[in-house]
Amino acid sequence: MDLGPFKDLPSVLNFAPPPLPQIDGAGLIRLFGSLPQFPSDFEISRGKSWNYDGVTISEISWSTGWGPRTEALLLIPEGVATPLPGVLFLHSHDDVKEFGKEKVVEGATPMPDHLQWLRRDHYGNRAPANELAKKGFAVLAFDCFMWGSRRFPMENMPDRLSEILEGMDYERLAVMHESMALSKYLSLFGATLAGLLNFDDRVALAVAQSLPEMSASISAIGLSGGGCRAIYLHATSASLQATVSIGAMATFDSMVASHVAPHSWMFFPHGIASQTDWPGVAMIGAPKPLYIQYCGNDQLFTQAGMNKAHDHLLANHANYRGDSYPVKHSFTEQMQEDAFKWMSTHA
Repeated sequence: MDLGPFKDLPSVLNFAPPPLPQIDGAGLIRLFGSLPQFPSDFEISRGKSWNYDGVTISEISWSTGWGPRTEALLLIPEGVATPLPGVLFLHSHDDVKEFGKEKVVEGATPMPDHLQWLRRDHYGNRAPANELAKKGFAVLAFDCFMWGSRRFPMENMPDRLSEILEGMDYERLAVMHESMALSKYLSLFGATLAGLLNFDDRVALAVAQSLPEMSASISAIGLSGGGCRAIYLHATSASLQATVSIGAMATFDSMVASHVAPHSWMFFPHGIASQTDWPGVAMIGAPKPLYIQYCGNDQLFTQAGMNKAHDHLLANHANYRGDSYPVKHSFTEQMQEDAFKWMSTHA
């Protein structure tokens, strides 16, 4: 157990997440702490467009009102008239922050050879955003806070991190930066990583709703960190059509023994466990359709914790579906096909 000699800490601090949420979507946003003012003008800009393997890919960017502009890729089936049902494809965490949208899109800026493991191991060696677009969706893949165009550059990594690591590997520094520096800033500012990521995602949803390529039906899908963000978006956005979350669901108590360190701060905004268990966050979004895919051999969650979360959701979310697959932490080809078929029925 990671707490070792302090394994009694949860009990003495009365750690007991309520199985049913004690807050609604607006309450969750308040729990996220201080947030920037939601922009009234996204300053949307279009770049070039091109065709790749049956998909038309277009560059697009916008302003969230703070920090660098968000860069994104919009994918639609080549030669198909729009508007089409829309999807926000929320990229995964992966401990890889130099790239965001590129993890799920092929035919744009490729990731370098040393990162090809990511798509192979986490996405079944496919570009899932492309595959989803081919099925008749307008797919928006975008960078979020800390990733890609929204990342902290190497020159802003504190010297203390390179001293500890005795090196200048960007991705290793970025992992430490999230916990050792950024989390301190956010605590000082009364903010949370979950809140800022959800803010970026809610802005992206508003941008998507303004695009002529997308119909009024817009859904969200994501793996791992993207799956966590999808759950928050499901809980906080009434206009979202449907949500697919992959490899991102278990109970909080099942994480305590040894599965807190592997997860990002986005899972643990301050005070959340006093208001709801993690499955309860997903319940906040009911009755909007929700599909959760569990990785049965997931290294980041316990089987018992995933099973308990599934049972909670099955009993308390009227439009919930949950499937488990005998795989490690990933979004395999079969999982993608099942998810995309489900999304088609809820578009």
